[in-house]
Amino acid sequence: MLNTVKGLTFDDVLLVPGYNGIKSRQNVTTSVSVGRYSFSIPLISSNMDTVTGTQMANAISELGGMGILHRFCSIEDNVTMFKGVHLPDKVGISIGLGRSGLERAEALTKAGASIICVDVAHGHSKEVNRTVRSLRETYHDNLLIIAGNVATYAGADYLAAAGADIIKVGIGAGSVCTTRIKTGFGVPQLSALQDCRKVDRPLISDGGIRFPADAVKALAAGADFVMLGGMLSGTDETPGEIVPIKKANGKTLKVKRFRGMASREAQEDFMGSMSEWKTAEGISVEVPCRGPVKNILLDMMGGIRSGMTYCGAATIKDLQRKAQFMEITPAGKAEGTPHVLDRLHVGEDR
Repeated sequence: MLNTVKGLTFDDVLLVPGYNGIKSRQNVTTSVSVGRYSFSIPLISSNMDTVTGTQMANAISELGGMGILHRFCSIEDNVTMFKGVHLPDKVGISIGLGRSGLERAEALTKAGASIICVDVAHGHSKEVNRTVRSLRETYHDNLLIIAGNVATYAGADYLAAAGADIIKVGIGAGSVCTTRIKTGFGVPQLSALQDCRKVDRPLISDGGIRFPADAVKALAAGADFVMLGGMLSGTDETPGEIVPIKKANGKTLKVKRFRGMASREAQEDFMGSMSEWKTAEGISVEVPCRGPVKNILLDMMGGIRSGMTYCGAATIKDLQRKAQFMEITPAGKAEGTPHVLDRLHVGEDR
């Protein structure tokens, strides 16, 4: 017999409203502090090559969040990207593992970077531990080290023991990730956060965010930050060319490329080819151009602030302390979405 536990994600639950003594949602505080670093909003742009380059990093950091530059380029190009940021203390860089990762870290710290994300698909591994330990031993407390990804208490604790300051949580929840259907492994994001929050480290919820409500639930479940990838795709600030596509009706749709970093396309671009012993764990898609990223970020923060007042939370820590989750049925989920057209359609049938 299988020894199983139930895993829950964002659509499986609602937050139960509670007493609110806050006069206005403008009065809540969404800031997050980690050591000497402070961010006025808990949003991070994903370190994907179709999401965060210099423009995106500047846009989100100037609104108070954190941008993490992708690493899928030469070290020299990475340094150039970082030198273009306006707020170095609000922008992180990414590295891989081993000697090449440490060489990238050395070049970027010399350029002024002090936030480093050790970024791999499966962070509960010896090589990630070694890389985090090497960074900590070399740079001591001069770096803010983010490490991931993990989805369990054991994985989060392992990275914390290695010296990580922030743990990135999420296995297979991303919108262009196929890890779960290729490998069968993963933990639904809400359950992953609730397990990892047992570790005394700030958490980044990475993956599965489609609406402001998902971000509110992630924060309530224990995340200190929410990482956005698909939600920011196609915006003006994302890297990549705008491509016009002619539709069947004769109209032209402008699109941008958005892809998982474990997709075949990404692997072929940066590795030359995909090894025969590997499989792609991501996909590549074209998404419609969506205008300035500021509009999406402001909408996200409006939802987060409003969500905090529904349980009278003045801070994110208050939200985590006061939050009460209720598991819901599919009918309960459907009830909470706009359904006026369904009602009108039923009326027409009558």
